[in-house]
This record gives sequence, C-alpha cells and structure tokens, in this order.
Amino acid sequence: MAQQIVLSGVDTYRLIDNIRSSLKNQKPEVIAIAAAFVSTEGVHQLAKVLGECGIAKCRLIAGTDNAITHPEALYDSIERGWEIRLGMRTKGIFHPKLMVAGQSFARSGSVKDVRFVYVGSSNLTAGGLISNVECGLIAETPDSPSSASDVFSALWRLARPATESALRDYAARFAERARKRSASDLIDLGLNDLQVIPKNPNDLLNQTRPTRPALKTNFAVAAWTGLQSFTGQYRFQVEFPRDAGRVLSQLVRGYASADGHIDVYCPEDENTRHMQFRFYPQNGMFRLNVPNDVAGVDWVRKHKDGLAIVEQGPAGGAPLRIRFLKPGTDASEIVGRSAALGTWGRTTTRAYGWY
Repeated sequence: MAQQIVLSGVDTYRLIDNIRSSLKNQKPEVIAIAAAFVSTEGVHQLAKVLGECGIAKCRLIAGTDNAITHPEALYDSIERGWEIRLGMRTKGIFHPKLMVAGQSFARSGSVKDVRFVYVGSSNLTAGGLISNVECGLIAETPDSPSSASDVFSALWRLARPATESALRDYAARFAERARKRSASDLIDLGLNDLQVIPKNPNDLLNQTRPTRPALKTNFAVAAWTGLQSFTGQYRFQVEFPRDAGRVLSQLVRGYASADGHIDVYCPEDENTRHMQFRFYPQNGMFRLNVPNDVAGVDWVRKHKDGLAIVEQGPAGGAPLRIRFLKPGTDASEIVGRSAALGTWGRTTTRAYGWY
C-alpha cells in the first residue's frame, strides 16, 4: 500500500485491521493521534494494536466539545503512559481525525520520519475503528505526507494539558450531560458498539461487561439494581452490589445517622420515610431497608422483577429519592443508559448500574 482510500464498516472491512497491517509493515516507534471523540473501547482496541506492533509512545489530543469523549478513556490513556492533551477550539468545535506514526517526537510536537498517516472520518471509538461505515486515506512510506506531522504539531501546541483538575472538571461535565441524554442518543453518538439497546436488567446478564465504564462512580448521582432477588420480610431489603452501593454511600455521606438511618423521599405518594442504609461485609452488599408501605414493594415481592433506582433527593428536602419501576419505558431507559455508558455490572441473579 502506498496511498489508498479505505472503506470500513462494510462487509468484513474494519479500519482497525487496516491500521494494524500498516503499522506492522512500517514498524514506527511512535504514533500521534487527534480525535474529536474518544471512547474507552476505542482506546482499548487501539492499545492492543500498538502493543502488537511494538509502539510504546503515543500522543493523543482528545476533543471534549459537547461532552462526548469518555472521561475514563482519558484516564485509561494516561495509565497506559500516553501523553494526553485536550483539544482546543477557536470558533467551531474540535473535530479532526488524524493519526501520524514515525520514528520519534520533536519538541514542537511534530513526528519525525513519518511512516504512516491516516486522515478520514473515524474517531477513536469502537464504532469508528470497527463497526461504523467510515472512509479515509491511509498512506505509508514513501508516500506519507510530511504535512500531516506539521498539522499534528500545530494541534499539539494549541491543545491544553490534561491536568488532574482539567480532567476532573470535564468528568463532572460529562456526567451531567450523560444523565440528560437518552439511551438511544448515547448510542447514536457512536461511542458504544451496541447493536441492540438492553431494555430489562435481565438483558444484561448475558452481555459482555465493558472493559471500562465511561465514568467513575464518584461522579454519579443515581444507582439502580434489578429486583430479581432481595431479602427481608417486615422490611423490604434492597441489596445494591459493589459500585452501585458505593454511589449510594456518597449520596448519604454527611446525612445519615451513626446507625445508617436517613430520610428518603418517595415520589409516588409524596412522603418522606426514615430508612436504614448499611454495608454488610459478610456478602459485600450495601442494603437499604425499605418500609413495606412504599409504592411498588408489594408488586416486587410478588413478581420479583423490575428495578429500584435511588437518586439525589429534591432540592432542600430529603437527601435521597427512591422509585420502584415495573418493566416498561422508564425502566428500559435507565437500563439502556447504563448499557450505553458501560456503567453497569452483574451478580449471578441480577444486574445493577449507575450514572
């Protein structure tokens, strides 16, 4: 291959395979990437290819406009030893899709001895690398345009450092936007390779868990769990596994009494009830004891289905709000949102999530 326009996402053609083949042929030492949108699975897929090709050094400029790039993708990249900067815009949004590989980096940010260039429509996401219909130009030595290195250098110098404070601010902004987006909108943004949006907690029991969620639990303000199993007779005891329980622990901190009692708003009858939230180390579960007169409890006891979602309470009122949802539109939207964000897990009996 010298220069070629490649098509991916049609039949068996995948951009990630073209990139792997070119990098193995050219054997560069470093790679520079500018992408408008970056996802956790996109970083994971590309990192595998770089490992196979022996490329240890990577510079990534990630766009953060419209809060679409996954914050955890940026943290993951830093943990892998990549140098990260955040793309800056002047008038419009930061929207390039460029890869440049060569033998070393110059102080200016340019790539020396360019051996591979990709420029096209694909972002650094699972969709862009694997499943979306995309097209772009791939060029190898000796036909790799050196101007690609100059362009990356200009973008690198304009970009801002991905400091801890900048990353944290962005993660908070991403979480806020994600909570307002529908599951279908999150899928349409192309950051997740889901073909079918799960609608019920049980749908997740046979799904492959994400390599890494889109955001950490410390940025979440809602946690849910499937109700296929529970404990308690007088008090309906809802168990929240692992990460979902950690989200609730954050929400109750500073509000709960020493023995874990806390006020919880129940919107179905607009009453606030006193409940107890505790961690049980013997099974690693967080448990919320819910009075039997809360709307939905009787139905759940009988059918062992649906989900419970706990969120921040109304402004100025109880710290928590709880709802029990039967299978249907509202429950499907909650499950779908967590599936799209990768913010979910499962036990042997039920799924759970947060956002």
